[in-house]
Amino acid sequence: MTYLIVQTFILLLIAGVLGMIFGWYLTWSSASAARAALHTRLRKADRDVRELRNELGTLTRAKANCDTDRRVLSDELADLRARLDQQATTRVADTAPGAVSEAPVTGSAPPLLGDEDGDADDLQQIRGIGPKIAGILMELGIRRYEQIADWTPEHVEWINAHLKFKGRVEREEWIPQARALLADRGS
Repeated sequence: MTYLIVQTFILLLIAGVLGMIFGWYLTWSSASAARAALHTRLRKADRDVRELRNELGTLTRAKANCDTDRRVLSDELADLRARLDQQATTRVADTAPGAVSEAPVTGSAPPLLGDEDGDADDLQQIRGIGPKIAGILMELGIRRYEQIADWTPEHVEWINAHLKFKGRVEREEWIPQARALLADRGS
């Protein structure tokens, strides 16, 4: 019986050793597969990091270029605004009565009325004259329908040059409208 117990014990010991070897092998093979999968993922992650760094470099360079372009455009815009302000100042100086014009203006200025302090007509009654143009005409000393009704072609050329609307006076027939308004006032 001892023989059977010893034989059973040896067989159990062999089975235990074989189970441990088989378990170690299975664990090692699954760990190797997991390790291989992790190495693959790590290589892919490294590749993605390199691509992202390249994209980041490209985007950083693009941002720097955009910043440079923005600064250049901002400077150009400031220059344009300064030139527009200068032109507006020059225009006001050119259009002021008695001012010396820097830009060549053709034609001759219409005569000013002697009653500068008298009532001005509502020039906006003439079709084509809005608040802005009426203000410019007032600055030029044009305040009454009589002045517009008496304009000659040289006067019209001078007004068109100052308004910077070539042909507007003729196209919108300001002179006949001013004469009609004068006639309506007289009747």
